[in-house]
Amino acid sequence: MLGMEKKVRAMYGDDVESKVGNPAVEAKETANSARAGLAIGILAIVLALGVYVALDAKLSVVTQSVADVPAKVAAMDAKIAAFDALPGKLRKEMAAARLAELAATADALAVTLEGDANKASLAKVSEMIKQLKADVAK
Repeated sequence: MLGMEKKVRAMYGDDVESKVGNPAVEAKETANSARAGLAIGILAIVLALGVYVALDAKLSVVTQSVADVPAKVAAMDAKIAAFDALPGKLRKEMAAARLAELAATADALAVTLEGDANKASLAKVSEMIKQLKADVAK
């Protein structure tokens, strides 16, 4: 069948084996192909450089985030320690508030009491409440 194909092509002027073409056109096509290849190569290099710069920037952000992790963990540990101490502080504040109420009640009673013995006892109780309040505040 190959022989028949050659005959048909020869009949219609399409000879497969002949190099019909203009050398100026072939040179121009070669130059255009070279320019296109060069442009594609330069574009590939610029694209690869852009990807490298973008990845480097992201990697530096990740590196900085990883470097910040120990400081953030230390801050969280400090906050947790502060929360652990919070119930003790609240108990102290509540006791101090109750003692302040007792001191105010003792002072109010001192005005209404009659007799020096009662006033002396109440002054002693008031003094003990103030000392206890100072001890709780420590």
